[in-house]
Amino acid sequence: MDHGGDIYRNRIEHDFSVSLNPAGIPTKMYDAINEGVARAGSYPDILQVSVRECIGAHEGINRECVFAGNGASELILAITRALEPENVLLTEPGFSGYRYALNGLHNCNIETYYLKKDDDFILTSDILERINKNTDLIFLCDPWNPTGKNIDEDLLLAIIEKADRNDTFVVLDQSFFHLSKSCLKGFDVRSMLKRYKKLIILRSMTKLFALPGIRTGYVMADETIMKRIRNELAEWNLSAISQEVIKAGISLISESSFLDSSLGLIKKGREYLESELRSLGIRVYDSDTNFILIESKHELYEKLITKKILIRDLSKHPGLKKGFYRIAIKDQGSNRMLIESIREIINGH
Repeated sequence: MDHGGDIYRNRIEHDFSVSLNPAGIPTKMYDAINEGVARAGSYPDILQVSVRECIGAHEGINRECVFAGNGASELILAITRALEPENVLLTEPGFSGYRYALNGLHNCNIETYYLKKDDDFILTSDILERINKNTDLIFLCDPWNPTGKNIDEDLLLAIIEKADRNDTFVVLDQSFFHLSKSCLKGFDVRSMLKRYKKLIILRSMTKLFALPGIRTGYVMADETIMKRIRNELAEWNLSAISQEVIKAGISLISESSFLDSSLGLIKKGREYLESELRSLGIRVYDSDTNFILIESKHELYEKLITKKILIRDLSKHPGLKKGFYRIAIKDQGSNRMLIESIREIINGH
């Protein structure tokens, strides 16, 4: 898999391969971590009652429709095992974790739909033609990974509607939702789950609260589907620390000031990086979140590693090729440092 964050096999001082909230870890999270540590001498609640009630109250859904996981990746694996799809529509380039989870299934046929470079790798209505009665499952990512673009609101609804008519499961991965422009519009989880019984919504807190070392995520779906997903998860899959972090995270999400501040920092950093990179002759694909997809004729990955800077190399990613990279948006000082380092590489220094 081509995940970022591999600081263990490289001498790295600046990691742009992992896309975290540039605002950093909120103070409230340290309090939550300490609370979790204080409970480390006891087993965490195997039923996650307080966690699920917290999420359910925030989203307006029953706690039986929610379960938390040790990161979104664990939940993706559990979802695929629970559904055991025979025919899956997978869009590339996309998040590598979907294919990884599907490859572990027996008798699973993956139909790949490739986004077009001429469309800037943006999902279009062409995908609707690929959904039919034989499609058991489709993965959607909003905002899309690795482009960072939110799915057009009308198109997203059209895809879910088409899937519903064909009795197709839809996994809507919103791991970066709260760090994207769509967060400003909101998403009515309650009405969507009530209307579409085969819709599964996935959220991550890792990125939003800049805590990749504490794995946190949750899934929301119809109660009957949730029972199947829970059966594929280990008992006590969530640590005491993760449980406290999730509850504190939901509280922060409810505070508009936290999200507004984060989105403001991301917008400022994104606009700066996009402008500077384009001035250096690098192709930048439009993004709505805290990472951007770029294409360069210059070898950036290896040369930046020599400067102890890590970015995401996407040269082996399905649907992409050599020269494609994904770069996180960080604080302004780090962003400027990255641009100067890339400028030196392009100028031959």
